[in-house]
Amino acid sequence: MKIPAQGRKKEAIYQELKKRKEADFDYKKGRIFTSIYDAGEEAQEVIYDAYKMFLTENVVDPTLFPSLRNMENEVVSMCADLLHGDKHTSGTLTSGGTESCLLAVKTAKSHARKTNPNIKAEIIIPYTIHFAFLKACEYFDVRAVITPVTGDYKADTKAIEDAITANTVLIVASAPSYAYGSVDPIEEIGQIALKHKILFHVDGCIGAFIMAFNNKAGYKMPPFDFSVPGVTSISMDLHKYAYAAKGCSVLLHKNSEIRKSQYFISTDWTGYNAINPTILSTKPGGPIAGAWTAFQYFGEAGYIKIAQDTMLATEKIIEGIKALDGFYILGDPLTPLVAFAHKKYDVFQIADELKSRGWFVTSQLSSKVAPTNLHITVTIAHRGVEQEFLHALQEALDAVKKGYTLKKLKDDATTIIIKKLVNNMSADTLAKISDKLGFSGGETPEKLALVSRLLDELPNEVTQPMLLDFMSDFYTLEE
Repeated sequence: MKIPAQGRKKEAIYQELKKRKEADFDYKKGRIFTSIYDAGEEAQEVIYDAYKMFLTENVVDPTLFPSLRNMENEVVSMCADLLHGDKHTSGTLTSGGTESCLLAVKTAKSHARKTNPNIKAEIIIPYTIHFAFLKACEYFDVRAVITPVTGDYKADTKAIEDAITANTVLIVASAPSYAYGSVDPIEEIGQIALKHKILFHVDGCIGAFIMAFNNKAGYKMPPFDFSVPGVTSISMDLHKYAYAAKGCSVLLHKNSEIRKSQYFISTDWTGYNAINPTILSTKPGGPIAGAWTAFQYFGEAGYIKIAQDTMLATEKIIEGIKALDGFYILGDPLTPLVAFAHKKYDVFQIADELKSRGWFVTSQLSSKVAPTNLHITVTIAHRGVEQEFLHALQEALDAVKKGYTLKKLKDDATTIIIKKLVNNMSADTLAKISDKLGFSGGETPEKLALVSRLLDELPNEVTQPMLLDFMSDFYTLEE
C-alpha cells in the first residue's frame, strides 16, 4: 500500500474514518467492561479540547514548554498528596501503566547497582501480579522470583520473606490485582521491606486512584499508599479511574534520590546531552494537558461522587451475579474489579453469548489458584445499566444451558492437541491450525469459546507460538 499520490479533502477523510469506526465496539452504552473509562460526553469534550491544544508539543526538552512542565509537576504533586506523600515525594508522568511498571523495575536495578555494580538483580512478585513486571524482567535482564498467594488471592508474606536473597532489589505487590481485585497485605510487606532494606513498589495502576477516593467516599480501604512504612514507589494510571485521556500514568517515588535511578542519561553520543525521565524520548504534551484538565474539571467532590456511583454499581452487579443460579464471585473484591465463575457451565461460552447480545466481558484462563472465569471492570458508565447486564447474563446462561457442549469442547480440544500439535510443532502447522480456527487476515472468529478452551488446555510451549503467529498476522496488511 502506498501513500496517496494527492492529498484528500478533510470531509472525505472524516467520512471514511466514520465508516471505518462502524466496525468498532460501541462503548458509549456502558456495555463494555474492559479497557474503556468513559465519564460522559461533556467530560470527554473538555479533556479532548485540552489534549488537542497541546497536540504538537513535545516535552523531550522540558525547557521549551514550561506550561507542560508546570502542569506535569502539579499533577504529580496532586497525586502525591492523594496517596499521602510528603514534600520529598517525587514522580513522573508516563505513557501508561506498563511503562510505569517497567520504570519501577529499571529504577530498582539501577539503584542497587550504585552500591553493587555486579548485582544479578532479582525482584519478588506474587503470582497474581500484573504481567507488566514479567515484561520488565525480560526487557531488563532481571530475574523474576514468583511467590505463591493465599486462598483469597493475596500475596503470601512468609513466602515473600523466604524468597529474599542478596540479589533482591525490589518487592512488588498489588493494590489491587487486576485479575481478582484482591489487595495484597501492603502493611506486612512494608515491614519486610524495611527489615531487609529493600525497595517496595505498590502496583496501583488500575486501582490506587479509586481506592483513594473510595476512602474519601466512606468505603474503608486497606492501607496501601505512602502512609504505609516501607513503601518506596507507587504506580497509578490516570487514564483509568481518573478518566484522563489515554496515554497517562504516574510513577511516584518516596523521594527524588530514588527517582534519579529512573532516569537515563547519555553524554557520550554526538548529539545533544540526553536526559530521559521515562523510557520514551519524545513525550507528547496532550496526555499531560488532558490529565491536568481532568483534575480541574472533576475536582475532589466530583471524584468522590464518581467513586460512590461506581461502587454502588459494583455492589448491585455483585449481588445480582450471586443471585443467579450457579454463579459465584472469586475472592472478596473491595474495588470495581470483579471476577466470577460458574459451578457447572463453561464461562467461555457464556462470554460468547454475552457478546452476541452486545456485552463484552473478559475471559480469564484457569490458573494455579482459580478456575476459568469472567472478569469485569466496573466504571461510572455502568451506573444505571446494572439490571440490563444481569438480564443479559441470565439470558446468556440460559442459552448455554440449552446447547450445553462443554464435554464436546474438551473432546475437540483433546483431538486437536493429539492430532495436530503433539506430533508436529512446526510454525507452518501452527499457522494452519490458527487458520482453521478462524484466525486469518486480521479476522477473529465470531465465537471464541473453543479457542479459549484450547488456550486453557494447551501448555505454554504450544500456545505461545500460536499467539505469536496470530498477532503477527493480525498486524500484517493483506494484499
